[in-house]
Amino acid sequence: MSIHARLGVAVVVVAVVGAILALVARARPQAFPTVRVFVRLCGAAAAVQVVIGLVLLAMGDRPAQGIHLFYGAATFVPIPLAEVYAKRFPARDETMLLLAGAVATALFGFRAITTGSA
Repeated sequence: MSIHARLGVAVVVVAVVGAILALVARARPQAFPTVRVFVRLCGAAAAVQVVIGLVLLAMGDRPAQGIHLFYGAATFVPIPLAEVYAKRFPARDETMLLLAGAVATALFGFRAITTGSA
């Protein structure tokens, strides 16, 4: 299993844990700063994953299915988008938007994993 594939799995796992933490933060608002950090970690891991994927693509390594390129890019988008949008709302609503970003990242990441391997 390549580093790209391993990091893809890690992105999905971190996104799922981030989503769970966001749910916990709904009941325990003092956990919200941890959610922010964890969700940003997930976004950073997804960004690194995209860069590695682009390097592999430039070196001629193609995914098993072309749609992997869409899902790979889509994995990166939800968290930064949720963070930008969430700054307009109170912390309780911000938690839900970050939850949605983490869930979307996990789902797109899972689909990218299933379309990338040969």
